[in-house]
This record gives sequence, structure tokens and C-alpha cells, in this order.
Amino acid sequence: MNGEVTITGMSFSDVDDDDIIDDPDYEPQPSELSAISSGVSMISSSAVHDNTSSSSTDISIPSVVPSAVPSDTQSIGDASEIAYGHLFKTLHGRAFNQSDHYMLPADGDEHSRLDMQHLALRLHLNSLYASKHLVENALREGQDPHPAILDVGTGSGRWAIDMALQFPYAEVVGLDLVPPANVTEITIPPNCRFEVADANLSFEHYKECFNVVHVRSADQGINDYESFLYKIARTLRPNGTLLLVTGNPQIHDIDAKPFPVVEEGEPGWLQHTLAATYTAFGNRNNTAVDCSLYWQRWLERNPNYKSPMTRDTYVPLGPFRPNMSEREVFVSNLMREDTARVLNAFKPLLLGDGIPEEVVDKWIAASAKELRELLICGHAKWRYSVAIRNTRPWQERIEPLDLPRERLLVPKAPKGSVVSGTSTNITARTSSSGGGTAKPPTVASSDVAVPAVPPDSTLEQNEARG
Repeated sequence: MNGEVTITGMSFSDVDDDDIIDDPDYEPQPSELSAISSGVSMISSSAVHDNTSSSSTDISIPSVVPSAVPSDTQSIGDASEIAYGHLFKTLHGRAFNQSDHYMLPADGDEHSRLDMQHLALRLHLNSLYASKHLVENALREGQDPHPAILDVGTGSGRWAIDMALQFPYAEVVGLDLVPPANVTEITIPPNCRFEVADANLSFEHYKECFNVVHVRSADQGINDYESFLYKIARTLRPNGTLLLVTGNPQIHDIDAKPFPVVEEGEPGWLQHTLAATYTAFGNRNNTAVDCSLYWQRWLERNPNYKSPMTRDTYVPLGPFRPNMSEREVFVSNLMREDTARVLNAFKPLLLGDGIPEEVVDKWIAASAKELRELLICGHAKWRYSVAIRNTRPWQERIEPLDLPRERLLVPKAPKGSVVSGTSTNITARTSSSGGGTAKPPTVASSDVAVPAVPPDSTLEQNEARG
């Protein structure tokens, strides 16, 4: 039966494209544009649990594609029988998965926000994925066994569903600690299923099962990301493609530099709130929010991959740039609303860090005001890394790489200073090429303009650091 819920036991060639994120032929479907009405983030997807239990749940729908991906399952009825039994906990009025590391909610409101974020990123990239030709080569039709896709930290499940629709001959598996909150059997394509499982546990049962593995914003729930990259390599077929995506928990100016943090009450509430959130993660001994700083080096030195590439892209938080197209305005509004809504998702984390609720509420309200009234001209930074599974036999990690400890440092602004980009009457550099400075005109908040756009991207190709 469609929508069946089951229990499962869990014990190309070199990269030659410079354009890693471009699909000019993509056009959004009407159903995507309507997603904004259903419900906006820098860090997302409840990907993992941190205990050693081998149990998991599979929410599956029989596929018209013969399954090449193992899944030992036993039907138990519908998702409601398992979803709120042992998968969730409640913190400060929000539903969370049972992980002690992943500290964003896992309820319907959060998954609606993730749907909005997904749509913003899809439209910004003109694609569901980075490096179009690599992915489509890995998923070409007519292979034996047929192509398969794994989405780790699937969250709302929207990426997995959209990939199943785009590649109807491929099998798609979405993996997370909880089932998608807003997905019904009617909306799941017949070649897609969702498994409730812990990405920190073994992937041995998925050995060489997938042509593409996608991991978006699951960082904070993965206990040892370098080890995870080894484990996930084992799931890829030779010349399969690994896609890593995450958002940076800072706001960046027109020169792709993070806004400095200011004292409470100064312009720059949003960066102040995000910095407090970042500190709260650190106080929980969760340094996973920094792991994207190491992706390129980890992939370069992992013997199971070849040709890693990393690119950063910047999405405006609102339509403050001049001469934006209708599509760009729509995407910027999506990302702005996504960022405003994720602040409420961070509230339980901030409260758990000992910050009084009235203070947290004040920070969130002031930050949302900056965003929604265009008092801040900033960009969300998203990192995309791509690597290819080589054809050599899989090698396990012998020992962790000894790399210098790095953090996403946010500079502190002197008290009383005006942060570049946080008002309409401040001085900002006109370009990333090191040109002079110009003072933007003072305009109404509904018509804010800045003199330049951020750099389109920053590419690190086979970069050797340390």
C-alpha cells in the first residue's frame, strides 16, 4: 500500500566544469511558487542521533523502479504510530528529535521553513544540485543497476521528492532521525522512500548502493564529520557524486565579509543574535557548525575521493540591490523570510544557554525588524562542495587528520560604531575589486539600495591548505 510505514533494522571522468552551480534551462513549476504560502535558514535538517542504537524506521512507498537499495522492513501501519512514540522530545514548546547535538526543531513549522529554504536555494542555483553535468552523468538512464540517490538529513523531504520527480527511473532514499512532518503518501513519488535512522551509525548495508549522495545542512548533528565522509564514500558506486551543502551562520556584506558583532542595542541585531547562537553551540561542545571550513581539505586527503571542488555563493536577504529581476526579488524575499523564521527555531537553544526569555524575544524581534524593514543589506552565504568517488577499493580512515583548529570567527565592532550594511546612510565599498568608497543614498526601507552586488562566488579548486 502506498505510504506504508515499516521498521527496519540497522546494526566519469575528472571534474572539468568551472560552473559548479548553473542550470539555465531550469524553470520553477507553479507548485514550487505556491510553497511560500505553506510556510524560512542558515542551518537546517535534523540529520542524526548520537547514541549507538541500531534501530531505525522506514517510511516507504513501493516503487515502480525495482529496488537496488536494501531495506529490511516490517510494516506497522502509519507514521503516527511511531512518530511521537520514541522519536521526539519537547523543549520550550517545540518538538525536537532525540539527538543531543542537533538543536533545531523537527516539527511541522520547521519543515515548512525548510521547504521555503529549499525553494530559495533551488531557484538561486537554477537547479536542485551543484555541478550539473557531474550529477546528470552519474544518474544517466539505462545503467545496471539503475541509478539511486541518498539524501542524508532529508529534513522536510522536499529535495528527495523533487529529485525523484526529476529522475523517475532512479530510486531515492531520504534519511533522517524523524520522518518528514508535512509529507503524505499522496505527495511521495513511487520511486522515493524515507528512512528514519542515525547517520552516525554504520552505512555498511548501503555498500556501493548510490550514484549520488546529498548532505545539506546536517553538520551539527554529525559527531565526527571527517569519519562520516569515509563512511559515506562506502555507499557510493565508482564515479558516484558526493554533494555537500551548508549555510554559514553569519551575515555577509557586499564584499563577502561577515558583519562584525556589535553591542546589544547598536545597529546589527541580526548578527548579534546569530553570534549568540553560534556561542550557544560552542557552549554545548558542538563544534560541528565549523566543519565546512575543513571540507575541501578533508576531501582532498581522503583516499576514496577525487577532484573535490568547493564554492561559496551569496544570496541577498531582501530586494535591496538595484536592478534585480523579478526572480531575484522573489528569491531574496524567500531567503529573508527563511532567515527571520530560523531565529524562532534558535530560541530553545538560546534559552538552554541561560539567556532570559525576555532578552531572547527582544533579540529575535529586533533582528526580524531589521530583515523585514530592509534595515540590513546583507547576504546569506552558502557553501557547496562536490567530490567524485574514485574507482579504487574503499579505504577506511586510519587516524584523523591533524589540522589546526578553526572557527567561524566574527570580529567584534567597537561600541558605538556603525556596521557596514546595517542602515541606508552608511559608507560601503562599491565593489569587491578594491575600488573606492561611496555613500549610498538615504531611501525608504521599502526601497533600500546599495552601490554594488556581492561577488558571484568564491571557488576553491583542489586547494591545498595547511
